[in-house]
Amino acid sequence: MADLAVVTELLLSYFSATNLNYITFFHCWNFEESHDFVQRFSSSAKFVDMVNMNEDAFNSLHQAKRISSRFRMKVGMALDYECAGSDEVILKCIDHNCFSTSTFWIMIDRKRNQTVFDFLATVDLYVDAEVKVLTRNGLYDVYNNGRPLGGQLNVTLDRDIIPDTNRLGPSRFAGKPKYEHRRTLSDLTLRVGTVSQRFPRLNSSIELVVTHLESDNDRHMDHAVRFGHRLIKALQATLGYNVHYIHYDRWTFNDSTGGILGALVNKEIDLSSAGLMTKIKRMEHLASVLSYMTFELMFIFKTPESTQLTDNAFIRPFSSSVWLMILLTIMLGSIAFKLNFTAETVLQENFKPSENPSFFSLIVEFLGNYCQQGSQYMPESLSGRAMQLFMLLCTLMVYNYYTSKIVSDLIGSHKESDIKTLIQLADSHIELGIENVTYEKAFFYQSHLPDVDYLTKKKVTEKTFINSSVGLQRVRRGNFAYNCERNVAYNLIRAMFDSTEVCDLNELESMPSQFLDHLVRKDSHFREIFKVKYTRMLEVGIKKKFADYWVAKKPECFSGSIISSVTITGALPIFVLLGFGLVLSFVAFGAEIVAQFVTKDMAKKILKKTFGHVSDDRVVKRKFL
Repeated sequence: MADLAVVTELLLSYFSATNLNYITFFHCWNFEESHDFVQRFSSSAKFVDMVNMNEDAFNSLHQAKRISSRFRMKVGMALDYECAGSDEVILKCIDHNCFSTSTFWIMIDRKRNQTVFDFLATVDLYVDAEVKVLTRNGLYDVYNNGRPLGGQLNVTLDRDIIPDTNRLGPSRFAGKPKYEHRRTLSDLTLRVGTVSQRFPRLNSSIELVVTHLESDNDRHMDHAVRFGHRLIKALQATLGYNVHYIHYDRWTFNDSTGGILGALVNKEIDLSSAGLMTKIKRMEHLASVLSYMTFELMFIFKTPESTQLTDNAFIRPFSSSVWLMILLTIMLGSIAFKLNFTAETVLQENFKPSENPSFFSLIVEFLGNYCQQGSQYMPESLSGRAMQLFMLLCTLMVYNYYTSKIVSDLIGSHKESDIKTLIQLADSHIELGIENVTYEKAFFYQSHLPDVDYLTKKKVTEKTFINSSVGLQRVRRGNFAYNCERNVAYNLIRAMFDSTEVCDLNELESMPSQFLDHLVRKDSHFREIFKVKYTRMLEVGIKKKFADYWVAKKPECFSGSIISSVTITGALPIFVLLGFGLVLSFVAFGAEIVAQFVTKDMAKKILKKTFGHVSDDRVVKRKFL
């Protein structure tokens, strides 16, 4: 009995030091001994659930399921290893992941032998297990980095027993984080999954895949996987574990199964070098230990030249209403000046001859005024000169505004495209290209977003999926939009486009930005230690160093020193106007010739009817023309 009283005091000392108030005690004591144990713990505000393993109703499987259902709660577990069936309880609890960071176990070995340690060396403990063994020599900290992965049992004395008080002394690890003591995994070989666009087949040599992931060539190829691989290597250097790489041909089949994602869920691998998006459906079984970059799909295209004459650099400075006002001003001004010159001719014909230009000459005169070509005809009257003065002032302001607007457009910032949505892109005349990788095909064919489905049905075919360098080369030629991951685009744009071409590029988001994370199973025994080590990498700047190299920055546009050139498409209205004028001139010239012959024939008929005979065309011209 005295021996049990000492055990009770030692257990109370331990659970008080760890601030655990809910304790389950697996024992084989009699009723009186159990009553004294509960009474002693209750006086210290500890709730104890006494489970007698000698009872017929005791079921180790049921107890293991009960413990595993509380995995998010911080609870204490005590087990008297001297009781029959202790080994079975431990095995069932291990099968149900009851040895985790939130479940604090203490096993009592009253006979001071190595039986409990020998047994724990044969079971699947991991680095996150909180297991203590209480013997007459003291309290020992027991863990295994991961026996199924090659780990060995680690036993370290944590607390001594103070004989005078029958209480535990201070912990040797007091004030130190848990993983300061368990800092390495050097006896483990972790299974790490890889995936690569360059080596898409399952039978690809893993040596070639790893060589590619560790190289710095072609940064646009597998940049996210290679960034993640660098972080895995840094984690390996920190924890000292060995790696067995397993290559997969894809990320996933349907966002939740298959590929490298399915391998994580099915416990085929412990970690993935390729980052995965944290989608709701995926996170049912997985948890993030590090978010290291963003992933965004977007269309890249040059600002398309408008096919409409009304949307042109030479037409755009004025709206249609202003152009209409200019035409009305020319017509009304010509009419007003014609009336003025006619009046001057009538009023001044007795004094001196006055010019009276034709109406069409005055229209040309007004066009010359708008183009600042001066004025050929000068009215004699004060009213006519006043009207001409204000007309010149009006055309001067219009001319200056028009020319300054064109100049500012040509030397200022490039005009952005009016295409802002996927639906507008689908309805435009621009051709499409998409990067030929599995995740692009999965997004366009399986995302089922309304805008994406509309675009896919209207413009996406098997020929749409092309290589990234080919696609961006077609973007450079114009009238082509290419969809790829942002970092892929930025890396290739820096290599293929000059500074003037960069300014003319537009971005259209096709898939919202998603975080890429290193994921593990929620019940992974390495989840906590990975998170601790990755947090340390963030603090010292290791992640930032890798990000500066692998995350491409947007190419700069030096628009302040660039003068835009007008293309043949942009200058089309000028030549259309010139062509229209030439056609109109030829039509007018033909009409004049026809009118001349018609008038001449009519004159001949009249002269012949009047005089009976006409001998020469000069007579007709002299008489009538």
